[in-house]
Amino acid sequence: MEKWEILDADGIPTGRTIVRGEPLRAGDYHLVEHIWIVDSKGRLLIQQRNPNLRVMAGMWAATGGSAVAGEDSESAARRELFEELGIRTAPGEMVYGGRMRRRNSFTDLWLLYRDIDSTALRLQTEEVAATKWVTAEELIAMLHDRSFHHYGSAYFQFVFRAIERGRRTLYVTDLDGTLLRNDQTLSEHTVETLNRLISRGMMISAATARGTIGVRLIELDKIAFRQPIVMLGGVLLYDLSRRRILHSCDMPAATVSAVLQTFRRLGREPQLYRRRGDEVHIYYTSLRPQEAGFVRRTDSRGQNFLRYYHRVPYLKNSPALFFSCQGTYAEQQQLATALESVSGIRAVLYQDTYLEDNWFLEICRDDADKEHGVRRLRQRTGADRVVAFGDNHNDIPMFREADLALCVDNGSNEAKAVADGIIPSNEEDGVAEYLHTIYNRKL
Repeated sequence: MEKWEILDADGIPTGRTIVRGEPLRAGDYHLVEHIWIVDSKGRLLIQQRNPNLRVMAGMWAATGGSAVAGEDSESAARRELFEELGIRTAPGEMVYGGRMRRRNSFTDLWLLYRDIDSTALRLQTEEVAATKWVTAEELIAMLHDRSFHHYGSAYFQFVFRAIERGRRTLYVTDLDGTLLRNDQTLSEHTVETLNRLISRGMMISAATARGTIGVRLIELDKIAFRQPIVMLGGVLLYDLSRRRILHSCDMPAATVSAVLQTFRRLGREPQLYRRRGDEVHIYYTSLRPQEAGFVRRTDSRGQNFLRYYHRVPYLKNSPALFFSCQGTYAEQQQLATALESVSGIRAVLYQDTYLEDNWFLEICRDDADKEHGVRRLRQRTGADRVVAFGDNHNDIPMFREADLALCVDNGSNEAKAVADGIIPSNEEDGVAEYLHTIYNRKL
C-alpha cells in the first residue's frame, strides 16, 4: 500500500499521510518528481505511457512519479527513473532543477545529463510503452499537436531554463560568414542580444581566423565577452577585454625555416606573424594587391594599424605563430601540396568569404587548429558541453570538438554536411536568434 506524505501550501510536511488514490483535502499537497534526461546534443528523452493506463493513456510525457512517505526528493527521483526505464544513477549525479507548485502537488525537477541508447532501456511495460529522443523544437511541436501531455507553458519554460542552468554550456561562434554580416560588420541586434545573454550568465565565446588586428577592425569589443576567444584559427587564446594573450602555439625556428624554404622554392612570399608581448605583429617582404589591402584597412573611426605591419628585406628563421598568404585556388593548392613534406605543421586552405577566386592558405603548428583551440577553451572555462557555430571549411575541426555543431544557412556545403543542424544565415542574425531562443523558449 503506497502512502503519500501531505505537505502544506509552503511545501512543509504536515505529519499526515494518505493512501495513494484517496482524495486530497483543500490546501493539501503531495510531492511529485519529474526527471528530464538530456544528451550532449541537447535532445530530451521522453516516454509514451501505456495505452491501458487510467490517466493520460497513450500520451507522451515526462518520466516521473510521486514520492512515498519517508522518501526524500532525490531518492524518489532515482527510484522512479530505475523503475520506469531501468536507468541507475549514483547519489548526487542528477542535478536539481527547482520546485513548482501545481494544483494539488509540488513538482520537483531533476535533470540527468547523459548519452543513453534508448533501444537498450529496460522499460516498465505496465507504465511505459516506448521512449524516444526529441529536440526541444520537436517537443514543442508535439505539444501543439497534443501528442505530448501539456503541463502548462510556465512549466516548460521552467524546464528549459533549468536545463540551461544545470550544466555549463559554452557557445562558440565563428566570425566571418557566421556572426558577421556580409559587409564584415556586427548588427546592432546581434551585439545587443549577445551582451544581454552574457550579462545573464550565458557562456559565449568566438573562434576566428582573425588575429588581434582583425578583431579590432570589426570592433569585436562591442560584445562584452567574459570568456577568452580563440584567434588565428586556434593559435591563440585571447582575453579581449584586457587585450592579453593567455596561450599561444609557437612554431620552433627549425619548422619556420622549413616552411620558408618551401615558399621560396615556389617563388612565393608569406606574411609571418610573431608575438610581441600581448600583441601580434606581421612581417613581410612583398605583398599581392589583395594582401596589401589588408595592411591599409581602417576601422570605423578611421584608425589604421600600420604599426603592426613590418616590411623587411628577408624573413628570419626564428620562432613564429602563423603564416598566411592569398592567391588563386591552383596556386594555393600547389603550395599546400608542397608543404605536406614539412612535419609539425597544419596547412588550411579555404575560400575567401568576400573576394571571388581568392583563397587563403594558413600554416601553423599542427595542434593549433580550431578543434584544439576550442578544447583548450573548454578546459579553461570548465564547460561541460560545447555548441559551435560556423560556415566554412576551417570550422569543421571546431565542429568535431563540439557536442552540437550548427552551420548557418549561407555556409558551405562541406560545413553543412558535417553539422548537426542548420540555423538562419548571418544576414538574418542566425547565431543571435538561436541563442535568444535557447534562453527564452516560448510555447
